[in-house]
Amino acid sequence: MSAPAYCIVTPAHNEAAFLPQVMEGIAAQTLKPTKWVIVDDRSTDDTWTLINAAARRYPFIEPLQVQGEPGPALGSNVVRIFNRGCARIKDETAFVVKMDADVLLPPHYFATLLAHFQAQPRLGIASGKTYNLQQGNWVLERIADSHVTGACKTYRSACLSEMGGLIPILGWDILDVAQARRHGWHTRSFRDLPLYHLRLTGSATGMVRANLRYGRCYYVIRAHPLFVLAKTLYRALERPYLMSLLIPLGYLMAALHREKRLDEMPLAEFLRQEQLDRLRGRTLGQEEWWPRPLGRQPEDR
Repeated sequence: MSAPAYCIVTPAHNEAAFLPQVMEGIAAQTLKPTKWVIVDDRSTDDTWTLINAAARRYPFIEPLQVQGEPGPALGSNVVRIFNRGCARIKDETAFVVKMDADVLLPPHYFATLLAHFQAQPRLGIASGKTYNLQQGNWVLERIADSHVTGACKTYRSACLSEMGGLIPILGWDILDVAQARRHGWHTRSFRDLPLYHLRLTGSATGMVRANLRYGRCYYVIRAHPLFVLAKTLYRALERPYLMSLLIPLGYLMAALHREKRLDEMPLAEFLRQEQLDRLRGRTLGQEEWWPRPLGRQPEDR
């Protein structure tokens, strides 16, 4: 069976520090992408220059630049940028990857992941497990096996189409896996596939703002309040310790400001039911309880 084709879309905002290493990681893949659209999202550093230089070296890279006032790519803007990149991809592509510009992948990553897709026809969204660099060590980011990391999501095109695309609100990367499962697709993050996040999630804007934003996110997507409290306690023992106690504050602030929330109520109800099932212990086998360190560095893999 021949390997399926895949394309990558990467939003990049001021990623000059990481892009060269990330590009080398994709160029070293044993199964290379048909196309990699790297979208420069109003960067003020050398990101655009690096993208164009790489495109001259690697024919599968297609540079795309978004104009406008500089600003970080968060929430709905990530979906907007992703959609701009997807517009450059042919409809017949079997798989589409949304990948951040600060993620390093082992050379076998896409060959192994797409083999999982081929073996499981109803697998709609998948990824490896994310490891963050903390005090010189690579430490596992704790997510359930049914969740797919927002740093590098691979979508089966048929699943993405049936979902109606991504919802352009804060929390899109939680809603997409719920929406896929609601339509009968499976979602999975595989423990045999490490991916290395070169920057701790949320650190680009500071961890205080990041945790307040997590709380705001849970309000916007209509997460169950009991789940929000459980998530706060679950994250409290991760570095930086106790920072997650700001999550309920962010939730309450969003409620007080009456921020616009998810208006697709069947999806919200489905999400809440899944969250309650997790709290009842019905998915214990899928949970990552401990932030396990990784024994080897990326270059050794």
